[in-house]
Amino acid sequence: MNAEVLGVSVDSPEHNRAWAEKAALPFRLLSDVSPKGRVGKAFGVWDDTWGFEARATFVLDAHGVVRFVDADSLALDPGRAVDAVRKIAAR
Repeated sequence: MNAEVLGVSVDSPEHNRAWAEKAALPFRLLSDVSPKGRVGKAFGVWDDTWGFEARATFVLDAHGVVRFVDADSLALDPGRAVDAVRKIAAR
């Protein structure tokens, strides 16, 4: 499977780097800070009340088309996203 996992946060690159190291994240954590929330707004997960993105998992195909969204389960369990990637790879 040719896939890459990325995290996105409204925190600074420095904060994300430190947090990713502390948490030993096995993926890169990107910063959505310029302008703040642009990525979250584009993907429909920005929360104006709190000023950050809701936790969500997206699977995009090789052309950048969103093929799967998990925004209703806190997106902490990657199982459904992994299943979606397998289905895309099988095409």
